[in-house]
Amino acid sequence: MNKMAKVMLVRHGVTEWNSKGRVQGQSDTHLAPDGVHQARLLTAHFPFDFVKTIYTSDLHRAITTAEVIASRFNLDIVPMPEFREVNFGDWEGRSFEDLAKEDPTEFKKFFLQPDMLLIKGAETFAEVQNRAMTALKKIVHEHDKNDNIVIVTHGAVIRTILADILSMPLRKIWTIKQYNTAVNIIRIDDGAYSIELINGTYHLQSLR
Repeated sequence: MNKMAKVMLVRHGVTEWNSKGRVQGQSDTHLAPDGVHQARLLTAHFPFDFVKTIYTSDLHRAITTAEVIASRFNLDIVPMPEFREVNFGDWEGRSFEDLAKEDPTEFKKFFLQPDMLLIKGAETFAEVQNRAMTALKKIVHEHDKNDNIVIVTHGAVIRTILADILSMPLRKIWTIKQYNTAVNIIRIDDGAYSIELINGTYHLQSLR
């Protein structure tokens, strides 16, 4: 059976939409200057000394974060649309404040019953989990047993992956914190997945 050392999931750096409380989804926003700084801090305090490959969502905020990390290891990045954030359909670009006023029932469901959320034109969290886990397992299958892999992606995507590994219901995904540039480490031994770290933010201590 396939065996691999570790996979690191990294959330992208902060964007202006993050700071303003707007739904990003697959809107192709860019890192704010603070987000670039966060990525540089992570790179300077990176948990892995060796990285084989850096995969990333193909959205700019993830690509830029991945490029900063890749500069340390002199690697090219590999964009994968499978690791894009949730497509939030009609909610994309809207502020959380406005959505809470205009669609209070669905907005409440977003936090308390995300597995039941149905937004016009949007993906479900189950669909996101399926595409993300399919891509992760494909990567694991293609790499050797001693390869350390980095995947730069988005908060909801990371939560669905961790929920799958933990056998956690999707309804509970918001109980998993994911700060910008947070580090999550998964270990795979002979096909068995275990989690060594969730929401690691040691590199951001100088910002507190």
